[in-house]
Amino acid sequence: MGVCFFTVVGVGVIIRRRLGSERRRRVFPSYAGGGALPLSEGRRSHTGTRAARRAAPEMSGKAQQTTVARPVSVEGIGLHSGERCGARLLPAEVDSGVVFAIGSAVEVPGRAEFVVGTDRGTVLGAGGLRVGCVEHVMAALYGMGVDNVRVEVEGPELPALDGSAAEWVKALRRARRRRLGAARGGGRLDRPVWASDGDAWVVAVPASGGLSLAVVVDFEGTAAGRQTLWLKLTRRSFARELAPARTFATKEEVEALRAAGLARGGGPENAFAVGRDGYSGPLRFGDEVVRHKALDLVGDVALCGRQLSGQVIAVRPGHRVNVAMARAVGRAFGECRAQEHEARSD
Repeated sequence: MGVCFFTVVGVGVIIRRRLGSERRRRVFPSYAGGGALPLSEGRRSHTGTRAARRAAPEMSGKAQQTTVARPVSVEGIGLHSGERCGARLLPAEVDSGVVFAIGSAVEVPGRAEFVVGTDRGTVLGAGGLRVGCVEHVMAALYGMGVDNVRVEVEGPELPALDGSAAEWVKALRRARRRRLGAARGGGRLDRPVWASDGDAWVVAVPASGGLSLAVVVDFEGTAAGRQTLWLKLTRRSFARELAPARTFATKEEVEALRAAGLARGGGPENAFAVGRDGYSGPLRFGDEVVRHKALDLVGDVALCGRQLSGQVIAVRPGHRVNVAMARAVGRAFGECRAQEHEARSD
């Protein structure tokens, strides 16, 4: 990794302590979105670790597997292709996981081993067919606690919608969750797992009580600068604190993307640009940059195929290192299952 494990864990502790003191001094307002993201049961959300701990059991423990109760569809413009795209989320059976149906014959599991591209988005593929920008729907399914779903895709990528996962959360709330009567597989690590890519790295440390995130980004020379986020992930905190954070790029990146024939569907309705002295438009959060990076991290790590219980610390995360992390976590779970099987055989 280029950084010893103890240094990594120390960074996570420092982030958590500093963010705790920062929250007491200043809390960025949660995105209201004109009331478009009402909380479940009409209850008000509270940020902070105490409220998150109370809500944590909904994302951890021996919970049942879930699916959507009824089909729901979304459609819009693809961020990179600029084409009309759509997706239909359908109920699925126990242990199906997330499966993307591309065309009439190809089904691609939402797993890290099927990732075929990570350039400005996570791309899954099999049988010569691909579907891009899956990270936001994967994040929404994970964050809202939906384990099994069939996603029928129309177009080369998932629709960008408003550039965040907020519309996916709305769709899942319309579809509602249905318990399937089978226990959700354990997702607790038995040892630290990490991945790195240059000066970007992600480490997951064993912990109980669901998933916690500590994320650091550094866009030196821009209005974003260095931003940090610590969040205990629950359905409520995901919907309110991460899902509304939108796609962004620096102004230099926007020019490069356009020159490469990408971001054809990008615009102020689904993304914002980060300049040296400011942003291309109003932000939903003062720290929307790091929140969107955390959103992408959740969507990519979800490709491990489990509801992970642990603390994930990420410095300068991006799709490539995120997916490498998901693969490492998947291997760790596979080894755990193999060891459990050997123990039972003995």
